[in-house]
Amino acid sequence: MDFDVIVIGSGLAGLASALTAKERGAADILLVESEGVLGGSTRLSGGVVMGSRSRLQREAGIEDGGDDLFKEYMAINVWDVAAGPVERWAARSGETIDWLADHGVPFYERLIFSGDDRRPRGHCVNGGGQAIVDALVPRCREAGIEFLLGNRVDELVHDNGRVTGVRAGGEELTCGSVIVATGGFGANPEHLAAHYPIAWIPGETFYIGADGARGDHLRFAGQVGAAVTGENRGLRMLNPGVDTMHEAFLPGWTILVDDRGQRFCDETAPYGILDSLLKPRGDVGYVVFDHAALRPPPGLAERYGDAYKQIWPNHAKFKPKHYTADVMEQFSGHERVHSAESLEALARSAGLPEADFAGTVARYNQLVEAGEDTDFGKAARFLNPISTAPFYAVEVRPTAIAHTGYGLRIDDHARVIGVDGNVIEGLYAAGECTGGIVGPTYSGSGSSLASAAGVGRMAGEAAARAVLAARV
Repeated sequence: MDFDVIVIGSGLAGLASALTAKERGAADILLVESEGVLGGSTRLSGGVVMGSRSRLQREAGIEDGGDDLFKEYMAINVWDVAAGPVERWAARSGETIDWLADHGVPFYERLIFSGDDRRPRGHCVNGGGQAIVDALVPRCREAGIEFLLGNRVDELVHDNGRVTGVRAGGEELTCGSVIVATGGFGANPEHLAAHYPIAWIPGETFYIGADGARGDHLRFAGQVGAAVTGENRGLRMLNPGVDTMHEAFLPGWTILVDDRGQRFCDETAPYGILDSLLKPRGDVGYVVFDHAALRPPPGLAERYGDAYKQIWPNHAKFKPKHYTADVMEQFSGHERVHSAESLEALARSAGLPEADFAGTVARYNQLVEAGEDTDFGKAARFLNPISTAPFYAVEVRPTAIAHTGYGLRIDDHARVIGVDGNVIEGLYAAGECTGGIVGPTYSGSGSSLASAAGVGRMAGEAAARAVLAARV
């Protein structure tokens, strides 16, 4: 046997898997990366990791019950996820944060709200996702883990229902356990069209992630008879379709209406919530604002500048990317960007019902005047009237893909389950290549990295345990 454990993929899931397997007694470990750089999509991420009951959370005086994260995660996903693995990583999420910190990941002391959670659970990394990679790779090398870059695994080698190695570039490498941590399939248009069709608009959909996220895990599933789950799951963010510039949040001075011209949410809600709310509305929305938001009147610049409730210690102050005077001027006349001197004319331009749209804006302005959004609960500091011509409506669709959730079905020890319902011996998976972890609503910033690290550790533990048991 060439290695005890072979890990495929070098994002957080792969690095956590490899390092944990080493710590749990596996001797010879190889990590194979298809690209020429380590880190996968982790290195491109914002570097927020969700966790409950970590040292940092306790030191900040934040009280979190033992199963609060699990219950909230399940509730927001109406229990439409794999409860076993979710419960296990949620219960150990604080321990996982501590493990990352002990291995040199530089977290800020201040936590943020990850999404719609009841207390701060978002642990922000100084340096973002790249800092996670920069911390764990040296630890892996110090532990004697080998790296093989620029080698894409072609095939999982299997015999009598057990995975026994990998084949890459015509060479076969044998091992006791294989951990698949290849990421998602956002960089593969064919897979997006087939397995995430609600996110796929040819020529518009774009992926915020590593080029290596091509869905290799789906090819592996076919080779060994692994079950896959999570069709049409992931994270989509709103995009006006004028470019491929990623914008995570809407400014608080906007309103978001559907194709009936009706408002339906607190516009400062987390991106996962907005994604979920667009699904029953035909995946089309209109971001509405006025000239005062682009060119604030004298004395109101500071008020309009305070447009986001998200304040991350590892991120510069959030500012609009698309909803600015310069961008509106640049894309004036674009089929998705509408402006007019009256609300009725704006509705006609955007194809919205005039009376309904005008009534929606009138209602919103009444709430602004009252100083309280009793319809959807947007914070008072974001309530600014939409009353200064010209008015704008930008058609948006959730076509910026940040995460794909269709992948290998796993149990609560990250063991891959076959289509026959049995565990496939010698095969484990972690990270974005797994299915059943992401539900109908992406729970918030840091959940994907939390799953990568937490399930990665579970996979490393189980893989090492199997190797050690085989030696007895």
